[in-house]
Order: sequence, then structure tokens, then C-alpha cells
Amino acid sequence: MSDTSIRFRRPAVRRLPLTAPLRLARPSDMWFKPAGSVVVATAIPNLVLLSLGRLDLVMYTMAGSLCALYGHNLPYARRAGTVAAVVLGMTAGLGAALVVASLTGSAAVLIAVGALLAAGQKLLCDASRVGPPGPVIFTFVSSAALFVPQTLGQVPGHLALTLGAGAVSWLVAVVAPALIRRDGPERRATARALDAAAAHAAAPGHATRRA
Repeated sequence: MSDTSIRFRRPAVRRLPLTAPLRLARPSDMWFKPAGSVVVATAIPNLVLLSLGRLDLVMYTMAGSLCALYGHNLPYARRAGTVAAVVLGMTAGLGAALVVASLTGSAAVLIAVGALLAAGQKLLCDASRVGPPGPVIFTFVSSAALFVPQTLGQVPGHLALTLGAGAVSWLVAVVAPALIRRDGPERRATARALDAAAAHAAAPGHATRRA
């Protein structure tokens, strides 16, 4: 027999792509706009509640203030309608949650209603293409409201607080930036398109090389 040893090649083990999902994406060039808007939209109604000594109602104003997160990638005309629809949708979801919370204390019922609300909010956000942050904020607010002690008579007043804070969000997210730079969204969209075209020209892809 030959002294030559037979080496068996082990099959290559494919590494799991664990680093890609954990890699931080590049932040948006306008990340500070929704963040700044929600800070201002939150501060105004909450300072009013603080001056009145009613910070116990802050949850209801926060629901309206969080609407300032939406629509920042849209032109102002579309943003006005989108943010208004978000405020109405937030108020409707919160109202449904508060009514259920005032009628039952069963955890099973509350969880089931929360799941139905979350599913409906996801469908509506996808159908309307409301944009980021999508249904997350709606679901967060309505799910929390389901477990807040409530009476049926308190619901209209609490929803009025949400609508009032939502109106402030609309002014902050739509009217205020439009007064400063009326064509701001269009300028940003044009700049992104030019940057993408320049990057593609500098490093063309497979389709461009074939052409």
C-alpha cells in the first residue's frame, strides 16, 4: 500500500450573515426634523398642563404630539393632509381603546382588542402609505391606553386633549417649516436625485456597463 495519506476535504462551512442585520444604517439627512418637531409639539401642551397642575393628563396630549413625527418627507401640500389624517387616526384609535378600557377590566378582552386595533392600524397605514414611522406609534398609544383606568364620561375630554395637541403638531410639522422655506421638501428631493445620479455615474452598476 502507498504511504501517501489520503486527505479528505471538509465541506466549506458557510458563515451565517449575522453582521449585515446588526450593521447600523446611515442616518437620514433629515433625521433631526421629525425629532425636533416632536420636541416642540410635546413641549407646548405639556407646559400648559404643568402650569395648570394637571400633568396626570400628559398621556392624552402626548398621543397628539407624536403625530408630528409623520410626513416630513412629503411636500407641504401633501404633508398637510397626511398629518391631519394621522391626527384623526390617532384620535380614533385612542378613543376606541379608552372606550373599551372604561367598559371592561378583563385582561383577555383588552389583549384581544389591542391585537385587533394593531392589525387594523397596520392595514390602514400600508394602504394609505403614510410613511415612517408607520403603525408603530398608533399601536403603542392605543395598546397603552387599553390599560389606563377610565370612565366613559372622561373619554370625550381626554380625546379633546389629543385633538388639541394634534392641532399643535399640525402647526409645528406643516405650517412652521412652510413659513421658513416654502420649497424645502422639493429642494431636498432634487438634491438626493442629483447625489444618486452622481454616485451612479462615478461607479456605474452592471446594467450601465452593459449599456
